[in-house]
Amino acid sequence: MESLNLLIAGVGGQGIITMGKMLATAADLAGVKVIVSETHGLSQRGGSVAVHVRMGNVYAPLIERGKADYIIGLEASEAVRNLSYAGPNTKFIINKNLIKPVLPKVMPATLDEVFEALKDYQVYHIDAETIAAESGNRKGSNAVLLGYMYSINAFRTLKISVNNFLQAMVSESNKACFRAGIGVNRLTDLTNSH
Repeated sequence: MESLNLLIAGVGGQGIITMGKMLATAADLAGVKVIVSETHGLSQRGGSVAVHVRMGNVYAPLIERGKADYIIGLEASEAVRNLSYAGPNTKFIINKNLIKPVLPKVMPATLDEVFEALKDYQVYHIDAETIAAESGNRKGSNAVLLGYMYSINAFRTLKISVNNFLQAMVSESNKACFRAGIGVNRLTDLTNSH
């Protein structure tokens, strides 16, 4: 069995840990071995949170530096903060969301700065928060991103199905967001545009 290493990055309150649980449950329902590990600081106060989700032929809980297959940024600059986990073939899935840092006098990065830092990688960006709100769940951007990842065949080698994901989601509103992510047509491949 192949393996898949996903690093989910964002700030506390965005549903990063929930996203990791949805991924783990979907993989488990598909009969795929999965290991999830969380690293977070002030996650209750908007601090950095990262969840390592390793599926398939894996043994250690943390992704090795340079070995992530996907880095998912629920907050755009947090994806850059975790750049050390990227290798030459890493794909970035970026929510076009920037959250002002909690520290006074610290300015947030701009999206242009984020995309410049990722210019050597295949990067997709999506306005997951708007899509989630349009789907009836303002906090469903994590499910939108999972649906989008499913649509680009991120889970094909492990044979995790739509039904596995839908069963992994507790609320109907998350299921609606997941479906919206599959059908989204607002995506931009930034690989060649920067």
